[in-house]
This record gives sequence, structure tokens and C-alpha cells, in this order.
Amino acid sequence: MASSVWENLLVVFLGSIPFLIMVKWSWFGVFCIKVLAVIIDFLVLTPQIIYQQPWATWLATRRIRAVREDENDPESPFVRIGDPLEFDRQVLESPTIAHWFDTMTAKFGDSNCMGSRPVLSECEEKQANGKILKKYLLADDYFFISYKQVKDKVKQIGDGLSLNGVKAGDKVVLFSETREEWLLSAFAIWKLGAITVTMYANLGLDGILAILEQTQATHIVTSADSLDKLAKIADKLNYLTTIICAKGANGKEPTPLPSLSKFKMIPFNQLVNKYDAPETRQTLPSPHDIACIMYTSGSTGIPKGVQISHANFMSAMQALLTSAVGSYKHSQHEAYLAYLPLAHIFEMGAEVLMFSMGIPICYSSPMTMLDSSTAIKKGCKGDISVIKPTIMPAVPLILDRIKKTIEDKLSTSEFFKYLFEFAIEYKKFWVLFGFETPFMDYLAFSKVRQPLGGNLKLIFVGGAPLSVETQQFISLTLGVKLLQGYAATEGTACAALMDMEDRSLGRCGAPLFGAKLKLIDWPEGGYSNHDQPNPRGELVIGGPAITMGYYMNEEETAKVYWVDEDGTRWWRSGDIGEVFEDGTIKIIDRKKDLIKLQHGEYISLGKVEAVLKNCNFVDNICVYGDSFHSYLIAFILPERNSLKRLAESLGKQDVPFNELCNDQQIVNSVLETLREFGESANLLRFEIPNKIKLCSEEWTPDNGLATAALKIRRLEIQKFYKQSIESLYAK
Repeated sequence: MASSVWENLLVVFLGSIPFLIMVKWSWFGVFCIKVLAVIIDFLVLTPQIIYQQPWATWLATRRIRAVREDENDPESPFVRIGDPLEFDRQVLESPTIAHWFDTMTAKFGDSNCMGSRPVLSECEEKQANGKILKKYLLADDYFFISYKQVKDKVKQIGDGLSLNGVKAGDKVVLFSETREEWLLSAFAIWKLGAITVTMYANLGLDGILAILEQTQATHIVTSADSLDKLAKIADKLNYLTTIICAKGANGKEPTPLPSLSKFKMIPFNQLVNKYDAPETRQTLPSPHDIACIMYTSGSTGIPKGVQISHANFMSAMQALLTSAVGSYKHSQHEAYLAYLPLAHIFEMGAEVLMFSMGIPICYSSPMTMLDSSTAIKKGCKGDISVIKPTIMPAVPLILDRIKKTIEDKLSTSEFFKYLFEFAIEYKKFWVLFGFETPFMDYLAFSKVRQPLGGNLKLIFVGGAPLSVETQQFISLTLGVKLLQGYAATEGTACAALMDMEDRSLGRCGAPLFGAKLKLIDWPEGGYSNHDQPNPRGELVIGGPAITMGYYMNEEETAKVYWVDEDGTRWWRSGDIGEVFEDGTIKIIDRKKDLIKLQHGEYISLGKVEAVLKNCNFVDNICVYGDSFHSYLIAFILPERNSLKRLAESLGKQDVPFNELCNDQQIVNSVLETLREFGESANLLRFEIPNKIKLCSEEWTPDNGLATAALKIRRLEIQKFYKQSIESLYAK
């Protein structure tokens, strides 16, 4: 009965919406929706209490997740409590990645494992600004290979590598964008007992040369898109002998380059199809053998090679599966969207998890993800529209941009803006008590979810802290579970992670099973284990997932790694954390971000940036200050749509973007808004920048101003804008 009343009311009201919009009675339309929502709540509350059982969700959200190992010692580490989640024992007990791989391929057999979209054709299009962009026409669907086929391909790749000189203990460099061939090659290398060396596809020439020479690697697996970089440093490579090259992003075979003629060139397809040597004996690794040397993207300084053992990998996977991810409920259609750099521990760890859970890995890229992506030809669907993923990873900057894009579109309609604001507040209220809100999800949020496929259930968030505002906005509007974690390459992506029942905001979950998190006092920053209401300090991570130090860098290893008297390995993070009563952790500062102004005020640049990044004019921001000056300055990548609307309001709609960034009237308006926003967010007067520069250049990994996780590279930005810093302080 309640259901039919609900449906009749919904039909009547939805039929009146066009009229309400037409006469611009936005306030009245939203008022009617509020009345309708109250009526529906009254009619269906009792059935929903019985069906949804909100008390169970409410209690699960508020349970204690971690406590101090010794409750009488304020410096004792925090450890997870409770029963580990059930998961396949064969998976959890695998001693190495090679053994685990055999277990997984046998378990999931003919199930889809990896999928890609072939490029059918390529063309070039001239843009309004004169730029020439490559556009791809992609296949209408993904083409998948099964776990069984993955096992066969890995065997063939391993045979090919072995017959071309790779043996146990050798280092093989992986240097390409995120793609199927990358992970297949990694599995083959590990099965041989060899070591993968990871390099970002957008790494600069100096970094490529340094890594290849430091590791003395003889073999590299790359793609046609990266050959030019190798060609430019070919005469300086003293150890490389063999280049295994996959097709480019356009699906074409690599073009031979004269400067690479001294190397043995093997097409990747030949490696898969030509070599099949049953007599080749694989040397299975032992748990403490090094599996990977992963070079960090480095927000400061030169990248360091983190040595990750097979035991580190398996410990991390066991912790993630038994603490949080293992309770994920599969649906009939599951798909993981893989697009972040596989050379980053975040993406590699996520794909290995998906492999463990039998969830297909669907390869994409930022250039082809959306219908509006830069490399998608008009009329061709983006990858998300085709695969409709249920799980995807994201770094905070991407989620910030999604939030601002949604808000920007809503600003064009008063009615939908008011409706959205009411819907968010309505959902916040009911979610607080453990309820789902299907009516409001359908009415207010269904259209918003379509650009991301409409099936998204889970987003892994890592790489940097996510603001409370963005976390709440994305989880409510997209109807997804955001699992925010805290980890690092040095900890094999294993430290803390929200579980599926954790609804806290601004935190990154509790320590995973097997991990220990300790707080060390930092008097200079004002953080202590004795702080009230919660202990605070520098986070130190311990446990079996802590890696084996930096490759050929004993000095840096000694600074941050150590083993205690109990045999536990520890690593100092440099991040400042706060541990709440339920054992969950919040990242509140970073030691390297603390600066002192001329008059002695200490300021956390990271804290200021995290607040101001939520201002509608800010896409990204880097704040600068030093002890020679009495105020902060900031470099801002403007949010283009907001800047465009500001320009229109000032009669400057025809001024190009780069000129708007230098227009003093525009700069002053943005600065005034930034100041007001900072004050409303309770920043202190001296924490708000006095002067700003609007930057027309993008900050990307390609130009070295951002890491692969899209975190700002503070020192590189300071070098890039050195003259601007001098100019802003000189005025």
C-alpha cells in the first residue's frame, strides 16, 4: 500500500517539475519536494526500519577498531582488534607472489581477468586554440582474457625472457603506461625469480638514465610511446642490452630508431607467441627474495628505489583482505577501472587485490576514460561508458575536480541547485542514523552518476589526504563507498584503511591486521602522545610489510628504517597523525611542510593548502613562505569554469585564459574570495596568503610539477616560479 502511494505521489510531482522550472518557481518546487519527502518518510519509515535494519549499521560504524598494544604505555603502538575477515586460506598462506599467482589462476580459471579496448583508427583534430590533438576510434566493447589465458601468456613471456638471458635475481625494468602487458610482464618476471624495476612512463631523461645505470638492468619492457626517450639517452646506457617493446597507445607497432640499433629489439607480441619452451625450468623465489625495486615519484628530491620482498607483498595482501576489502559483496557485474600509473604502489596494490578477488581489471587511461576525454573521437564512447565500472581508484585531486564539475553544472539552474542542496542535507540526516535513501538517490542524484557509468560502488582513495567536504559530497551524491587509506611505498601500501562499515569523515581507517602504528612526539610542531582529547605525533609504521630499505642508499635507509629488539621492522613516515578513541587515524600535518615566518609564526603549508583547495576558484594550490618574510604567498591553478564566470561578470569574456591569469582585476577578485574563504574556514590571519599568482600552466607529472599521484612537487614548483616568488615579495 505504502509503495503504491509513493509511486502515485512521485508520478504526480515529477509531472509538475517542467512547469515549475518554466515559471522559475525554484523555491516552490523544492518546497514541494520537501513536503513530499516528509510524506514518504512517514509512510515508509516502519517498513524501511525492518528492511534496512539501521541499528546494525549504526553499531558497526561506532565499534572500537584499534587499541594500544599496552594500554598503560602512552608510547605503545596501536594495533587492530577483533576477528580477521574470512578469506581463502590458500591465498592468505601463499609464501610468494609466484605461488599466489598459481593459486589464483587455478581458482578462477575461465573467469574474465584482464580487458582492453583495441584502437580501430586514429586521426588528428585541430582545436579552437590551434592545438593538434590525436583522436582515437576505439572498439565498441572490451576484449577480455581469462585467468587461464593469463597463466598461459605469463608462461610464454617467462620462456621468452629466459631464452633471451633473464635468470633468477636479474633486474628487468618496466617502463610503460598502465596496460595489460605491464602486469603480464611483472608476473612472468616474478615467476622466474627475477626482480621488477618500475619507472613512470612520464619520467624525465635524467631520472630514466639514473635508474637504468643504478640498477645495471640489461632488459627493459616498454612501449612504442616511450622509445623516443630511450633513443635520446642511448649513448649513455652502459648496461642495457635488450628492449622488449609493445605497441603504442594507437595500436601501432614501434618504428625502428637508428640510435637504438645497438640494442636487441624484440616486439612484445613475438615474446608472447614465438617462445614456448616446456624444458625451461622456472626458479621459484623464496619469501625474503626481493620482488620489486619501486622508484618513488618523489614530491621532493630524487626518486629512491624501495626494495619490496615477496614476503612484504604477501603480508600486505593478507592484511588488506582480512581487515577491510575481503568483506566486499560481489554483484553479477564487476569491473575495476585501471588508469593510475602501475609504477605507483597504489595502483599495483589495487590490481593485485582485484586479481585475488576474481574481479576483472579493465585498462583505461585519463585520455580515454570519459566521453569528453581528450583522445576520444566524437561519437565514440569513453571507457567508463562502455565498461560501467563498479570499483575504481582515485587520488584526492581527481575527486576534488569531480565535485567542482558537478557544482559548476548545478550552478546553471536555480531549481536543481536548491534541490541538490536539500537532497544532500536530507541524505546526511538519514545516513547518520544508518539508513539508505533510495527515493532521494533516484530523484536528485541519478543523473549525476551517469558520467561514471552508473554502477560505481567502491572507490579506493590514496596518495594524499582527502578533505571532509569532498569525501562527504562524493559519497552522498555518487552513492559510493569511499575507502580512504594511509600507506606508502615503504610500507607496501599496508598501514591503515577504512573498512566497509567505517563511515567516519576525514580519517583513513584503523591499522590493518599485522600492522603497528606508533606516534612519536614532535615538540617543534607541538604534537604529543599526551595531547587532549586525542594523542598526536609523527606516524611510525611497523610490521612484516615494511620494506627492505632503499636500493644502494644505506644513508637514507638508516635515517628512517630500523629493527627493534623484538625483530619488528619500523619506518618513520614524516607525517603527523591523530588517533581517535575508536582507533581510527587522521593525517593532520607533515613535518616537511612546517615553516616559520619572519616574526616567529609556525605554519603548516599542507594544512593551509588542504583548506584553500576547497575554494571554488582553486583547482590546485601551492603555498610558499620562509623566515625572511612576514606573510605567505600562493601559486594557484585556477578552476577554469569559475574563472570564466568571473571574467564574464567583469566584461572580459573574450580574454584568453592565460591573459586572465595575469589580469590584475581578476587576480584581486580571486584573492579577495580566497581571503574570505580562509576566514570562514577558521584559518588564522597569518595562515592566509597575502599575495597570489594565477598559473596558466598545468602541473603534471610530465613537466615535473606534480607526482604520479598528482601531489604537488613543492621544490620543483618553487624553482619553476623563482622569479614570481621574488616579484611577489618585492611588490
